[in-house]
Amino acid sequence: MTEVHSFGNLPVIAHAWNKDRTQIAVSLGKNDVRIYHKQAGKWKLMHTLTEHLSRVLAIDWAPKTNRIVSASADYNAYVWTYENDTWKPQMVELQRTSRAVCCAKWSPQENKFAIGSSDKNVAICYYETEQRFWAAEMIKKKPKSTVTCLAWHPNNQLLAVGSCDYRVRIYTAAIKAVGDQPQPSKWGNIANTGELLHEFQSESGWTHDVAFSPSGENLAWVSHNSIIFAVSSKDPSRVTMEITKYLPFRCILFVSESTFIVGGHEFSPLIYNYDDRRGAIEFVEKLDQQGASTGRQAIGEEGEFYTPYQASRLFDQPSMQTQSPEPVTTHQSMITQIVPYQTENTNLSKISSADLFGQVVIWNLSGKKIKT
Repeated sequence: MTEVHSFGNLPVIAHAWNKDRTQIAVSLGKNDVRIYHKQAGKWKLMHTLTEHLSRVLAIDWAPKTNRIVSASADYNAYVWTYENDTWKPQMVELQRTSRAVCCAKWSPQENKFAIGSSDKNVAICYYETEQRFWAAEMIKKKPKSTVTCLAWHPNNQLLAVGSCDYRVRIYTAAIKAVGDQPQPSKWGNIANTGELLHEFQSESGWTHDVAFSPSGENLAWVSHNSIIFAVSSKDPSRVTMEITKYLPFRCILFVSESTFIVGGHEFSPLIYNYDDRRGAIEFVEKLDQQGASTGRQAIGEEGEFYTPYQASRLFDQPSMQTQSPEPVTTHQSMITQIVPYQTENTNLSKISSADLFGQVVIWNLSGKKIKT
């Protein structure tokens, strides 16, 4: 059973939920963050956060502290705090960042967050209590191209970073200023901030998204060449690669220790299993249950069918269109993001995905072939 929510015709570049899932923050490709509240089954716009000067590229909402971090093409990131019915912004001091901030993620303990930018910078940001501002500690051994994605390890002290140089890296991200004490890690020793523990190459294609499993022992990522990669902390030298037949993926999310979901240009989320012992990634099923409906549809030169949207881009004349059953997917455009929605025990029971047509879809994973 899926829930489909529409926020207009603008693309949902990023979205994030509050703790009880009664509110959602979205970026619709403009320079603001819009916060909607669900009332009587409908979404009502409650707040518009307008501090950014250019398109907002990333949003993350910390459930415990109820803080929002937003990142933008205006080179800036803001932390928003809700006080007296108003969201108050505070700029993050990113002094060395001179290009778009592409991604931002709160750490599991919510006492810091990471940002990545198109000028190759990765920063671990934290609140400087004495001086009352959000400081940023830059990683020195930074990637060689635009940073596109981030993922925190559950121990709050490791950070996986994906970039356009075809690589994924794991850095140490412990910050003494917030009281971090180095913890043992199967990925390597944690000492100073920004130490490079591992570097994995993706053959070709820039990395779009990266994710740790719930325990943090497995890591997986997707790149623009339609390949899925996974590696285990048990043997970081062995990277498993699955060349898929699908269009490129833009996002990935572990729903259990051995199962993850990917989404992107294929319009439907796909379920895969990762077996670190055999070094195998196996396709399970499409999350979207396709049906058939009758509607306007165009036929290509070789007889293939196009969706109504594709047809409108290719043909203008009604004489070139026909009535035929067409494959139906919940998303009718590229999936831009997949985020957690509901957890049962350690596994995700629901996820949400966003697309370029203003839709956010909540997927129920019950009854799906999810390995623990």
